[in-house]
Amino acid sequence: MPKAKFFQGIGLMVGMIFGAGVFVLPFSIAQAGIFWGLVDFAAAFSLAVFLHLWYAQVSYQTKGRHRIIGYARIYFGRKTAFLTFLVTMFSSYGTLLIYGILGGIFLANIFPGINPKLFTFFFFLSGSALILLRLKKIAAINFCLTLPIFGFVIYLLLTGFPFLNFNNFNFFSDNSRWFLPFGVWFFALTGFSVIPETRDLFIRDSLKSFKKVVFLSLLITAVFYFIFIFSVLGVSGAKTSPDAISGLIAILGQRAVFFGSFIGLLAVFTSFLALAADLKNIFKYDYKVSDWFSWFLVFLIPLFLFYAGLDNFVSVINVVGVFGLGLTGVFIILLRRQLKNNE
Repeated sequence: MPKAKFFQGIGLMVGMIFGAGVFVLPFSIAQAGIFWGLVDFAAAFSLAVFLHLWYAQVSYQTKGRHRIIGYARIYFGRKTAFLTFLVTMFSSYGTLLIYGILGGIFLANIFPGINPKLFTFFFFLSGSALILLRLKKIAAINFCLTLPIFGFVIYLLLTGFPFLNFNNFNFFSDNSRWFLPFGVWFFALTGFSVIPETRDLFIRDSLKSFKKVVFLSLLITAVFYFIFIFSVLGVSGAKTSPDAISGLIAILGQRAVFFGSFIGLLAVFTSFLALAADLKNIFKYDYKVSDWFSWFLVFLIPLFLFYAGLDNFVSVINVVGVFGLGLTGVFIILLRRQLKNNE
């Protein structure tokens, strides 16, 4: 497997997975406690690994270029494909909405004094424009933008290290909220939508190579999540804000908010690119919709939802993570089972 292709695959996968969820993880773990945060991580990570590898196998071994709706139609028929379509639209548009909301907030932090809703419109417009590029260009953009994100996580650790207080790491906080981190972890570790895109890169390579890239992408993402959580919780503790960054102002200063917002913008932008490209290809390959109309659907609907009043990203993350992505996981299990039965 050529190194360039390997890094393209890692860039595409990590660029999708490492996104909005990371900014809610410190808050959710601060609410539930370190113990439940680790227990929920173990469960969510194990589930995410199995589901991604199973979906990779389905994608790799099914002829033709499809997305999850197309696979459901091939293996189960039109009725199941329609149910898959509803779930996919719910989770995809909900996730794009989350990225747009956070993108507007981060841009407003970088350029204060301007209405965040205007920045959200600009975020949707610029991100949607880039999905007109070819897959390899999107993968290259994602990889280049993901590197400074990881750099910032290390920078945050080094900058916040003198202010770390180990009393901020509460082993148990609120046992009644023990399940809170699971939904956020699962959302933060999910990159189902980019599996078919990555498969297109590795279709001439072995399934083993493809699965290796998928697993390493999840592992790399998890490692940097823990570094980020450690840095934020160690500094903010019980005062950790829902978006992680704004709670650092009192200790690390406005500069940390500026850099954090910039990196946050890169994180959600890379994820937006990968997911929007997948959604566009669902319309294109599974429903034979033209390129331009597919682009129009990707751009318009999440923007409409935002201006209709759905602008609380924490609430949207909980709903999308538990219901949308959870049901998508069920479909993946059924697809993989049917694939094995057909062998």
